[in-house]
Amino acid sequence: MVSPSSPDQTRSIIRRVLLGQLLFSAGHALTTGGFLNYFANPFFQGFAVALAVMQVTPEAAESLAVVTRWLVIRWGGRKTVWWVSLLLARLAALAIPGLVYAGMVPGTAGAIPAIIGLLAIWYLLQGVSYTAYLSWLSDLVPEVQWGNLLARRSMAISLVTVCMTYNAAAIFDRTKLWPAGDKFHAYIVLFGLGGALCLASILPLIGLRAGGRVSRDESARDGQGCPSYITPSLWQSIRPQLQLAFSDQVFRRFLFGCWQLSFFQGLTQTAQFQFSANVLKVSQLDYYGMLSVMLLLQIPLAGLAGWLVDGGHDRKIMVGGLVGLSLAMGCWWMATWYGPAWLLAAYVVWGLFGMVNVAQPSLGLKLAPRSDNSVQLSLFRQIGGLLAALAGMLGGLVLDHYSQKGGLPPLEVFRWLFIVSGVGRATAALWFWKTRAPGEGASAQAG
Repeated sequence: MVSPSSPDQTRSIIRRVLLGQLLFSAGHALTTGGFLNYFANPFFQGFAVALAVMQVTPEAAESLAVVTRWLVIRWGGRKTVWWVSLLLARLAALAIPGLVYAGMVPGTAGAIPAIIGLLAIWYLLQGVSYTAYLSWLSDLVPEVQWGNLLARRSMAISLVTVCMTYNAAAIFDRTKLWPAGDKFHAYIVLFGLGGALCLASILPLIGLRAGGRVSRDESARDGQGCPSYITPSLWQSIRPQLQLAFSDQVFRRFLFGCWQLSFFQGLTQTAQFQFSANVLKVSQLDYYGMLSVMLLLQIPLAGLAGWLVDGGHDRKIMVGGLVGLSLAMGCWWMATWYGPAWLLAAYVVWGLFGMVNVAQPSLGLKLAPRSDNSVQLSLFRQIGGLLAALAGMLGGLVLDHYSQKGGLPPLEVFRWLFIVSGVGRATAALWFWKTRAPGEGASAQAG
């Protein structure tokens, strides 16, 4: 068991978490999303399926974070797994611009597999790090403060991402006429700065106590026939929690809802990028302008969600939020008829992610066991990511199949993908309708 934190200790922990999150989000924003896609796009020109593979690799690799519990037992705790995995992940990320600095250019033999391979290593380790991190924090902060913590964390992510990405995109917009080599060197600087900021995010949290831990004795008592003095195998480490997760009907419904949502979100990953960048010719600066609108809307909505979550309304936020978010795909569909103004409307609707991104992890933590919950966390987040990756591959294959020779697929293909995705996202809310967390609706008292 973990001794409860006093109110002063809880506030101190939340402040440290926020500082670490600000640093990590600043670095992560400069090395992922649009920056990564625009950086890699020249390497994948003419390779639609390979581009789809690259875009789904992060989610596919993160799905392997189910091994987190095994690493926690072997390495001695969730805190250790968090910072070691984060360090190794950022080194793998920095290797991508490192190859460019070493002379890799579009058309270089092996460039595409190298980028995809390093992405896989990067996101596998990052997925492990995040799972250990979230599980560890759930012990350090009382349950009645989880909504507050997750809301502030989400607000910090949105605020920093807006500041970093839009300003960096504005700078890069001025490099449009630069030679390709100079552009790549500018990306190297960007990746280097982003990696340094992510590594600096370890410092505010490294002094916090380790919290509860999963011991070899606990693993042995799960009935796996592994003596306490022997480190259990990977399967022996994760099987008990897998069985526990799937035997719990409420948690199982929660998983199915998360997985359906992930699948239909992933289905349009490649379609959205190709449609906005290659059909509507949306510039990197305009893309980050719309993204900034979405993130700014998420800030107050995350704060509202934190208050509602600590009042026991996680499920209601999930149901209402998912139905509302599904309307964004209607905006993408309208954009195929009336142009990019409707993309801005879609990003406005996506401001509702500010609420869902607080309610989903809070609900997952409440339905999972305390402390020893890394397997459950990886199931709803990282396995959901795997389904998003597979759906992204499917979407990429559909686009590739219907692509005109040397060009893009007809607009009808984009329209059907957007419609199917919207229906799938909306109906995912049905899984959460009866997924009640313990104490839902009860008035929570701050601890």
